[in-house]
Amino acid sequence: METKDPPFPIVEIVWLDAHVSTHTTTVKRAAKTKPVRTYTVGYRIAENQHGVSVVADCYPDHKKEGKTENFIPWGMIERYDIL
Repeated sequence: METKDPPFPIVEIVWLDAHVSTHTTTVKRAAKTKPVRTYTVGYRIAENQHGVSVVADCYPDHKKEGKTENFIPWGMIERYDIL
């Protein structure tokens, strides 16, 4: 079987994510809430003025498609490396 290179660069993005909690909280606890540092590795399918789209899967025979998109806004990104 022939192996083809992926159609998109592989990137690692370290970013600060929002999160949701379903438990009852207090004002004191809520005042201490911080974003969650998140590490995402995937195929960079697109960038625009708002952020970066990374997909988990891509298809060498379908160079303009990817699956399971994760969009990360620029303002949330701490580090962005092309691997």
